[in-house]
Amino acid sequence: MKIQSAEKNRLFTGIAGTDLERLLVCSKSQFKTYRQGTIIYQQDQQPQKLFVMLKGRVAVIKMLLSGKKNILYEVEEDSVFGENSFFRQDERNCLVMEALTDVEVLEIPWDFFYCFCDEGCKLHRRLIQNMMEILSRKEWQAMRKLSIVSSTSLKTRLTRWLMMESDSQGVVKLTMNREELADFLGVARPSLSRALMQLKEEGLIELWKREIRIRKPERMEDFYE
Repeated sequence: MKIQSAEKNRLFTGIAGTDLERLLVCSKSQFKTYRQGTIIYQQDQQPQKLFVMLKGRVAVIKMLLSGKKNILYEVEEDSVFGENSFFRQDERNCLVMEALTDVEVLEIPWDFFYCFCDEGCKLHRRLIQNMMEILSRKEWQAMRKLSIVSSTSLKTRLTRWLMMESDSQGVVKLTMNREELADFLGVARPSLSRALMQLKEEGLIELWKREIRIRKPERMEDFYE
């Protein structure tokens, strides 16, 4: 069952069945389960593993000097994490990975990406190719967040985030709670709540339990200028 879950991950595109089983044995990878609230990866920990998300959600966090958490992004199913310090073995990790729910992961030793084995080298090359594609996607996501948080105005940050997250019908399906979204945007939760209510009072959005509907996208787009 866990092998089948791993097959769905982008890291293993084009690798399945007995080929994937052989690759996992060769790499000495292990399936692990972590409970909600567990710190999977500590700040200053020497990076040794790449984590493949099979089930659940994990927050990638930068701890500020004040002790406050700044959620950089969330990792969901069909993703990988821990790569931030993965290819920088001369430096220690500066991030924290915390389980937001109970999670199941596959842990792959980092050194498997640095040397080719004698068997299954085509699979190994495909794995590294997939990893490069994932890193490229992560870079795009980082640039996306930068475009959001670079503004000093909370209203602008929030509006840009809503526009980027909305689907073709103008609906944002919330995967983060208010506290997590506040951390993502780098603000206090009360400030976020006030900003949401302000947008609602201006008739720009409608608020539901797990959704936000954009009512006037043309006015929301003004915040990109």
